[in-house]
Amino acid sequence: MALGRKFAITAIVLLAIGAVGSVFEGARAFVYLALRAAYFVVHPVPHRCKERAAEFKSKVGLIERDAKNFLKVGAKKDDVARFFASEDIPLTINQVGRDHEATGTIYFKGLAECENVACADDSALIGVRVKVDVEGTVVSDPVVIGMYTDCL
Repeated sequence: MALGRKFAITAIVLLAIGAVGSVFEGARAFVYLALRAAYFVVHPVPHRCKERAAEFKSKVGLIERDAKNFLKVGAKKDDVARFFASEDIPLTINQVGRDHEATGTIYFKGLAECENVACADDSALIGVRVKVDVEGTVVSDPVVIGMYTDCL
């Protein structure tokens, strides 16, 4: 699609958004999503960014699956330490109230070419958390969270 045509479509979309936004009170979310869509019409997401997003999603899924397999209720402290080491996640055991948690976070630096309106770049983190007893034995299912760190 020619760049001039993209600008024309974007202008029409922005005018429509303005009209809808002025008619409906509280239409901020709609306006934001429409502006974001218009931005991506003019600035498509680079292929490398799509690949990176897929890799990140895959890594989160892999760590989730491994955590469920290795950090089952009753797993000993050595097993917990071995899991975190195998995933290159630094392990910290903290006391939270009366409970204890084994936690770790890994960070991913984003790519400058992936900057857009909503996110500065695609920097992200994956956090793993599992409740343990005083001896370090797992007492609950693990929680794995993957999220982008610099988005609105």
